[in-house]
Amino acid sequence: MKDFTLLLAFLLLGATSALAQTFPVDTLIKNGPLNGRINLVFVGDGYQASEMTRFRTDVDQMVADLFAIEPFRQYQRYFNVFAIRVPSAQSGTTHPRTASDCGSMAPSFPQGTANTYFGTRFDNAGVHRAVVTGNQSALAAVLATNFPQYTQAAVIVNTTQYGGTGGAIATITAHPSASNICIHEMGHSFANLADEYWAGAAFANERANRTQPGVTGSLRWQSWVGQNGVGNYPYVEDPSWSKPHQNCKMQFLSAPFCAVCTETIIERIHSGARSLEAFTPTTQTIANPSQAVPFTLTLLRPQPNTLKVAWKRDGVVFGGNTDQQTVPLALLTPGNHTIRAEVMDTTTASHSSVHRIVHRYVVQWDIENTVTGTRMTASTSEYKVETFPNPVVDVLNLSYTLSKASEVRLAVVDAAGRRIKTLSRGRQAAGVYKYELGREELGLKQAGVYTLLLEIDGMVFDRKLVKE
Repeated sequence: MKDFTLLLAFLLLGATSALAQTFPVDTLIKNGPLNGRINLVFVGDGYQASEMTRFRTDVDQMVADLFAIEPFRQYQRYFNVFAIRVPSAQSGTTHPRTASDCGSMAPSFPQGTANTYFGTRFDNAGVHRAVVTGNQSALAAVLATNFPQYTQAAVIVNTTQYGGTGGAIATITAHPSASNICIHEMGHSFANLADEYWAGAAFANERANRTQPGVTGSLRWQSWVGQNGVGNYPYVEDPSWSKPHQNCKMQFLSAPFCAVCTETIIERIHSGARSLEAFTPTTQTIANPSQAVPFTLTLLRPQPNTLKVAWKRDGVVFGGNTDQQTVPLALLTPGNHTIRAEVMDTTTASHSSVHRIVHRYVVQWDIENTVTGTRMTASTSEYKVETFPNPVVDVLNLSYTLSKASEVRLAVVDAAGRRIKTLSRGRQAAGVYKYELGREELGLKQAGVYTLLLEIDGMVFDRKLVKE
């Protein structure tokens, strides 16, 4: 595959030995096709070949607990989950014991080195609990070789010592609180959320759940203030920065996500898996002008369902909240008509001002009805947007499908929401489009988290990009 070859070319430069490795991939949850779901992939480090049963037990528990908490529980059908069984030469992980807070850990975690596949280790940035992957090229190679279509990956480290980090790929230890650590780190890695405890001035930056009101002029979460405990809560350590809640999982592991973080996760879920999966009929000719035609949608419904459907005939609503409507063609006078289905997630858990624009899905059937027959042409917002690899190394592969001629624009924004690059494509005919975009072309000059915005006929799709 062309995209895969590009990534291999990079990896050959620094990870030739790891590149050839293939490992068993276990399917934990399969709700739909890879290009129509958010694909979570877990890999283990410090699990020997004889410990793969323990690895699966650890991962299975984390996944079960992840989908027991909102909003992941309601949107579980939007996810696929997989585990890659990667054996290490030795069990455990490395602890340099160089962090200043090592002595305060209970129980004490002695200094030690373990030969593990991804080289995980504690004490990153002088913080004991900050466990990270030391061999990033090996991790990139395993993901590229065994599951290149992942959306979000996480490394589970075989130690009961408390630890974890976010970043592009989450890292979690098999501590008794592993599930809550995993969910917290997914908040960072999957939804780009900030800690709501003070991690230090070096980590203070604008996020959906952290802001400087004196600089921005308003609260990012103003629409939530006064509801569900949301307000303006300055950090004690630096009151110029504020958080939205006093009891959120991004601060306390045992707490639920606050309303602001819940909304952010929902918006991220919608950007990764679309609620409208398919429709029928597509383009066809009907000879019998009195035939009753069933128009059908295949929807990805949250549980409980918050999707609403409006059916319109020539702009007038004639049905709602059903996956199918049957229209007798005899009711359509000779001439041109439209049947339109509009699908929207009306969840009250999102106050996002762009939610109803960005996550609104439309199918329209243009009908030319004559006494001798009917011609129907269907068009939709089924754009099948795909990007990989992530993190971006040298090249980002972007592909999307246009079912009709559309106006297309591309832009890249940084973590603070500033537009750093605009790449206009203009009007494009129906078809499949694939691009190889270099990191310079995308404006990814510095390490960090960026967002690629793809606008098609006014509908915006976003994809997270990570530059290491």
